[in-house]
Amino acid sequence: MNRRIVALSALLLALSGTATAAGSSPALQQCLDAANTTAAMLGCNAQETKVQDKRLNTAYKTALQAQQGPRRQQLQDVQRLWIKYRDANCAFAGSATGGSIDQVNGSGCVLDMTQTRAEELENLVGP
Repeated sequence: MNRRIVALSALLLALSGTATAAGSSPALQQCLDAANTTAAMLGCNAQETKVQDKRLNTAYKTALQAQQGPRRQQLQDVQRLWIKYRDANCAFAGSATGGSIDQVNGSGCVLDMTQTRAEELENLVGP
């Protein structure tokens, strides 16, 4: 029983550090605070990832429209490569131990990287 409590505490600590690192939303933090299972934590990450993915797609479309000439194609190429990198990087992060923490780490990685990329794309065109 004590091992389960310690493992869950470590899992929550690892996840909260990941969420905070990306400047998570209050809704995500509230969800994570209430989550007491791996499945619940994954649900929280999935919910916020949908929000950030929508943000990323909007930022990408705006940034793409702002580009001219060869820069437009370059941005398309870069974005395709970034998606491949994100997926490979997060698959790697999500396979480190073979335990349930891997799923949380992998989904947290996708969330963090998606949020960061959305910010990068937003910064291409300014506020």
